[in-house]
Amino acid sequence: MSEVLTHWLMEYGYWAVFLGAMLEGETAAFLSGVAAHNQLLSYPLTMLFAALGGVFSDNVLFFVGRYAGAKVLPKFQKHQHKIVRVQQLIQRHENWIIIGIRFAYGMRTIGPIIIGASKVNPLRFFVLNIFGGAIWGCLIVSIGYFVSSLVLSLPFHPHFSWLVIAALVIVGIWWIRRNKR
Repeated sequence: MSEVLTHWLMEYGYWAVFLGAMLEGETAAFLSGVAAHNQLLSYPLTMLFAALGGVFSDNVLFFVGRYAGAKVLPKFQKHQHKIVRVQQLIQRHENWIIIGIRFAYGMRTIGPIIIGASKVNPLRFFVLNIFGGAIWGCLIVSIGYFVSSLVLSLPFHPHFSWLVIAALVIVGIWWIRRNKR
């Protein structure tokens, strides 16, 4: 596993971090932090590219909501109660919602669409999204970095440490998907 990850990161580097953060979000940013800890990537640049990927995807989703929200949001029938709740919160706490929506469980993709459909000023969204994305990128990459640091400091064979990291990621993904229902 470590050889595959090493090859992938060495081949695509920060583009992999950027695209991974755009498409997968937390998992890619976390694993990029693990790679940074193992000196496959620069820690500061990894945080930057993860943040940029998150900001870019949120801006795209914001404009999807802004121009097609009325058509797109009804398709999320299972999440209508969340959509209504976020729309109410936007009315009262617009700035905080823009910054924090990426941290709200189950709202990573639909959140920016809802904000865009709420006719929030695009410039305001852009500026606050950069701020929120910077916090998100630094935090999630750092969690991966420090979890890797803790696991690799255990007195095990290095390959066993990678197995522990992989197991933690799998358990984390399982737990998140289990609690989505």
